[in-house]
Amino acid sequence: MSDKPRSIRATRIGGHAHRYLMVQERTGHVVSSFSGGVNLLFEGGEAFVPVQASSVPLHPWAIEIPGESLRFAEGMPVSVKDGELSIENTHIPFSNAQVKELSLPRFSPEGAAIAQRNFPILSRFVQEARNMHPTDPFQREIDASLARWQKAGDPTVLVNLIGLGAGSTPSGDDVLVGIIAGLSFFENMDDKVREALSQLRSGVQEVARGRTSLPSAQMLLSACDSAFAEPILALLKSLGSAVTSEDELLDKAEHIAQLGHHSGIAILSGLTRICVSS
Repeated sequence: MSDKPRSIRATRIGGHAHRYLMVQERTGHVVSSFSGGVNLLFEGGEAFVPVQASSVPLHPWAIEIPGESLRFAEGMPVSVKDGELSIENTHIPFSNAQVKELSLPRFSPEGAAIAQRNFPILSRFVQEARNMHPTDPFQREIDASLARWQKAGDPTVLVNLIGLGAGSTPSGDDVLVGIIAGLSFFENMDDKVREALSQLRSGVQEVARGRTSLPSAQMLLSACDSAFAEPILALLKSLGSAVTSEDELLDKAEHIAQLGHHSGIAILSGLTRICVSS
């Protein structure tokens, strides 16, 4: 890499990352790389922020830059000051980047009813996808937790899903993201759903950071704020739209199913549980 300083102006930034990085000076380091960029860890494990190429879908904690993905050695120091991220001789101003909250809108009774009618389409998709993919090694434990939830009607039982599975986003966490998303459709139309979702959010917010990886905890806490990664948000919006065709819905579901080895299907699996439980 050249010693000449370079500036790469960020194009978009997730709302959660923007609020965290703008409030004060931050320090951290490069913790890992992936095909689309680098992952940064701030303040000794307080926040996990990817800096990624535009080809990677944005999520609430990510920063998007134009062009090719960055490459830096693990352990490289990182600092943030006055809306600019610095890594070695590379400076990434983000204060003028487009801030994307990636928030699920409030649905009208009509939108919620449309979503409810569309859930069976996703249920069939999930079943077919499961038949075509290797079985999740944690599926039995996940199904057991879901069965206890449905039998007891107690949403706090679902907190047991947190950290269940392997990888940076365990399958249990992914399922829980889908459940939170599905319940959010009916939050403003059903008092029981509203209360159940409030209890679930409180439980997740209390224990997520202590039970699972930091990236996954951030994903869960963002979901509690009704904020989701772009492919998930696109599907959720389409679910409640009268103009979305079945083919369009299935195409968006397929984009999610391709996320990770099991993550996408787990998210969709959690979401489709709502057509039974809401």
